Amino acid sequence: MHTLTAVNGQRVYNTLFPHYVEVCVVTQLHRKGGQPGGWGGHASLFLGGAEIDVQAGYPRIRPTGAEADLSDPDAGVGISVNKIFRNVAWVAVPGRDEFFRGGLGPDAVLDEAFYEATVERAAASGWFDGIHIDERVMATRGTIPEREFVVRHSIGTDFALSFGRTAYTVRLAMDAGRLGAVAAYLNEVNARARERGYSWDAYTNNCSHVVHNALAAAGVWDPKAARDPNAFSLAMDLLSVGLAIATRRMSDLSFPANTFVRLYEAGNERPIDDASAALAHHDIARTLHAGWLVTGPGSLITRQPMQPAARNQIFLAGRDPFLFSVPVIWDKEATFLRLTRQPADRVVDLGANLRYFRERFARALTHRSSAGENADRFYDVLARDLAATEARIAEYQRLYH
Repeated sequence: MHTLTAVNGQRVYNTLFPHYVEVCVVTQLHRKGGQPGGWGGHASLFLGGAEIDVQAGYPRIRPTGAEADLSDPDAGVGISVNKIFRNVAWVAVPGRDEFFRGGLGPDAVLDEAFYEATVERAAASGWFDGIHIDERVMATRGTIPEREFVVRHSIGTDFALSFGRTAYTVRLAMDAGRLGAVAAYLNEVNARARERGYSWDAYTNNCSHVVHNALAAAGVWDPKAARDPNAFSLAMDLLSVGLAIATRRMSDLSFPANTFVRLYEAGNERPIDDASAALAHHDIARTLHAGWLVTGPGSLITRQPMQPAARNQIFLAGRDPFLFSVPVIWDKEATFLRLTRQPADRVVDLGANLRYFRERFARALTHRSSAGENADRFYDVLARDLAATEARIAEYQRLYH
């Protein structure tokens, strides 16, 4: 496996896949001397090929302008939902470095001075312009300036993730149009929250509902219902579990770690190896009519480690996020542990990933036959993706050497 620095590896990835979504799930936040955070975990998004719309006055994003260098390793924008927000659902933070690292070098020490400087920089940045938070939380503000107070409730969750968490991420490459659909959905969520307010709920309307439905807007899977927090909504969510079992679809309950596993499966494990299996698959049949297959190269697993204990004076390591799993018949926990502890080369190394899909596409095309219009469409898309993968392998080799 090639050894590339993280920065060079990201530049190569961005060059080959300038538009992508990256679902991030994180471990529990546990500040020294304090109580550990919630048990459910947290999900956020990083979008390659998008940027903040700085003229909006509140968090909105847009496709990156034509003049931007999308191969820049820091290009893109992080999106994170916070349960204390009331007039928006999410905040946007520019760049991989700020979103994941908070500007902290891997060999630096996270101490109070660096932490406070990061809070000050974020408060002055404009990222949190137009955001109001829960009045009960605001009542504890004291004399702290409002913007700084919001940032203090956001750092480590909405940006600077690796200060106190390990982030497990899975990427999915897509074209500019589908990334635009993701951005448009996210903007709609925040516009609706400005009109009606935002009410987070751990079961019926949480961070992973927003992440899941943003990807549904691009056609990756069916959307989930995000409901107002009340007993009836929870009952409807529980009812959806039974319906999901009966129809072999997804329930409306949504958990961050499950979203991570599902996106890995969508990008790597859908049955694209022959037309009959593909056309019988609900999600493949839908995306095929839109001209693409979600399963393909660029779907990689990454790990953004928490700042190590020896250089971390602020946080202790927390536990992994909760994952809904049923041993033997629906063992998502085993998949999560494999992906985050011992992933295969083809899901962590871009070169191996490209070669794997080249071989998989080529093998599937050997089964091509005149089986009807839908099968022809499937194999035409497969042949197009094989040609694109061949071109990316050649570009990868050129960039690496």
